[in-house]
Amino acid sequence: MHQERDVVPEFVVEIDARTVAQGRKLILRSRRTSAWTSSIAAGLIIGLGGGSALALPDNWPMMLLIALPGLFLALDAGRQFTAVRRLQETWQRAGIPAVAMRFSAAGLHCSNEAAPAVFLPWPAIAGIHLKRRLGQPVLALELAPSAAATPGVVGLDHPDVQRALRKKTLGVRGLWFGVRPLRQPLEQIDRAFAHFTGGRLRCLP
Repeated sequence: MHQERDVVPEFVVEIDARTVAQGRKLILRSRRTSAWTSSIAAGLIIGLGGGSALALPDNWPMMLLIALPGLFLALDAGRQFTAVRRLQETWQRAGIPAVAMRFSAAGLHCSNEAAPAVFLPWPAIAGIHLKRRLGQPVLALELAPSAAATPGVVGLDHPDVQRALRKKTLGVRGLWFGVRPLRQPLEQIDRAFAHFTGGRLRCLP
């Protein structure tokens, strides 16, 4: 596809499942490592506070002062473990979709780990941005403020989608798609957005 007129009535962007699975594995491993690091550090600090209490039984304020950072670290570690479990459960429920985006004259069908089956008529999409997130290129699909009320919208009421949309990341509130697993080049994806929206949406400068 070298020119906009070459875009077919339906343009499909497939997902490389192996790339997605490897990426998820690395993310879970990294987050578990961080949680265990916080947990071990918390144990060491609390142990130091306990040792101080045994050595200086009358100086309990000092023991509390030493142990308090450990308690905060322990709480943070617990939150990290919970977040890892929820993320893993979300990915297990969603699986790895075969298609990330399906363009048509009516709108965009899209799927990712937070949004397993969403359909957005073109007026529901305010913009598409190419950004870097955690060092990796991503496409940020920014929703219009009235997206949920746009006729024909499907899937935005899904709990996982709602959680994703509550976060404003890098100035964008919307759906995110990693670029690496996409089987179509960004140039073709950009042409597809331009073709189906009359040039209104572009992901490349």
